[in-house]
Amino acid sequence: MVKNRLGIFSLTSIGVGAIIGSGIFAIPAAMGAVAGPGLILGIFLSGIIAIFLAMPYAELGAAFPIEGGPYAFPRLAMGDLTGFLMGWGYFIYLFVGTAGIIQIFIIYLGYYFPGLADGGVLTAWGIFWAVVFVWIFTIINIFGVQWGSLYSVITTIGKLIPLFLFAFIGFAYIKTGNFEPFLPYGFVGVTISITLFFWSYTGFEAIVVPTTEIKKPHVTIPWSMVLTLLITIVAYMVIGFSFVGMIDWKNLGMSFHDWHAVKNLDSPLADISKALGLGFLATIATIGAIIATGGSGGSWVLIQGRMPHAMAKDRLFWKLMGKENNKFQTPMASLIFSSLLTTIVLIALPSFPSVALIASITAVLPYAAAALSIPILRHNEKRTQRPFRLPWQFFLTAIAFVLSTFLIYWASWPWTVVGSVLLLTGYPAFLLVRKKHADWVKSLWIPTYLLGIVVMSILGDPHIEFNNFTPWHPLGIFVMPYDLIILTLFSLLIYIWGYKVNIRKPALNKK
Repeated sequence: MVKNRLGIFSLTSIGVGAIIGSGIFAIPAAMGAVAGPGLILGIFLSGIIAIFLAMPYAELGAAFPIEGGPYAFPRLAMGDLTGFLMGWGYFIYLFVGTAGIIQIFIIYLGYYFPGLADGGVLTAWGIFWAVVFVWIFTIINIFGVQWGSLYSVITTIGKLIPLFLFAFIGFAYIKTGNFEPFLPYGFVGVTISITLFFWSYTGFEAIVVPTTEIKKPHVTIPWSMVLTLLITIVAYMVIGFSFVGMIDWKNLGMSFHDWHAVKNLDSPLADISKALGLGFLATIATIGAIIATGGSGGSWVLIQGRMPHAMAKDRLFWKLMGKENNKFQTPMASLIFSSLLTTIVLIALPSFPSVALIASITAVLPYAAAALSIPILRHNEKRTQRPFRLPWQFFLTAIAFVLSTFLIYWASWPWTVVGSVLLLTGYPAFLLVRKKHADWVKSLWIPTYLLGIVVMSILGDPHIEFNNFTPWHPLGIFVMPYDLIILTLFSLLIYIWGYKVNIRKPALNKK
């Protein structure tokens, strides 16, 4: 029997290591282009939203120690179809997120091998090498080469030390004028930056994975969840503060306070370090980014391959995905399928910021469904022991659901449409997997919810758009804060609908 041994310190360490990843090496440049110095506020608010979305996992993970990742809890609460749709969404987040990590890897390689990227966008040559590395990682995982605990330690140290050196050395080179005005594009710019950065907070659900090995889970899990995110928020804000303060406009060849030009930095942390004459710090940041993304890339290829494999084991994905290679005992079909999708993303979307927005949208919906699962499971599974109970369940989970709505909306036009369409492809995908025993009524809140956000995205604030590739623009019929008021009321109605349609009615006593 496994002896409970993970305390608050150990579990918090696991959480911080799981969350702080490769995104921080690249996202500040895209955030600066839309928010200016307000990117620091964007990092903070994104982290606060992450806390609200993370806390439901503290109760769910402790009460239902089941495998299946973020799709397992909505499936338990709302049935197989909704569970599949959430698993599909999380799977999209994984293979799109893998593409984003590989993009950052190539962008920082471009520091030593110019011509791989232009700002946050890969060139044709960069796309070629990105695809090559995806398949290198895939082959390694097919052959069953374990990334292992030592490799994990090396990559964790390799990403944390450069980030903290950058942050604290940067304090000596802060230019206070870079922070004025703090919101050059108003709060609207900050909103887009919030969703851009949210991807860097995803992964908090890893804290509840080792539930059976945790000391006093009713105390340890919630405290570790909050501490993990607070530590991560502070770390990210310090790095963001140094990034803004260190910008030397003249040496970077930019006009003073031309924040839009910041997105053209190929290797953001390295570029601003080099512009200050800190070549050693630029080298450290570059090596750190390469180690972090190289390690994460291999791990994410494995994780994204495991997702359809796990769903297939639950008969929620094609049977082929549940099979393992006889020789290497690895989910070869699932790994190849996932990497093919990552390859398509790399070719179709070479822009890292756009990939980050799609990854955020597709991760948020399963998180929102997890929040909604709390009151449903409290009603349907009354006898289940809950080592930790989320206080004020309806109030806090409703807030989490509303904030999820904001995140998807702030992903901005037209990415709200792209993300929603990708999520809704889960319906035809489900029909290919299973045609019977699908409770369609219980899942109808999902397309209604996404369609409502898309409609508000085109009717909403005209400034909430990013890398718009369509001929249409937001109409500005509902500007901030009226758009958020409408979205709040709309999402609360969806929350109530999702709850009402999924709670079990009490059985009638027969006479």
